[in-house]
Amino acid sequence: MPPRKPLNAPMTGAELDATLVKIFGENRQSAFARAIASTPRTVRSWIAETYGLVPTHIAILVRLMLQAKVTPEQLPEIER
Repeated sequence: MPPRKPLNAPMTGAELDATLVKIFGENRQSAFARAIASTPRTVRSWIAETYGLVPTHIAILVRLMLQAKVTPEQLPEIER
């Protein structure tokens, strides 16, 4: 098992996609669309236009979601 990356380690767009697929268990497009739909508008436009490094706060959030085994059904509660 590879060593776990720190929560604030740099994350590429491809790593974000792969992590979202792990969380949602769906193909990239569906998982990506769900994640974009649940984020604030400024982040949505950034993710839609960029395939470079993900902002640190998004990388931390996604890694925490993966560690906590968050399901799509839990997102409305988390957003509150």
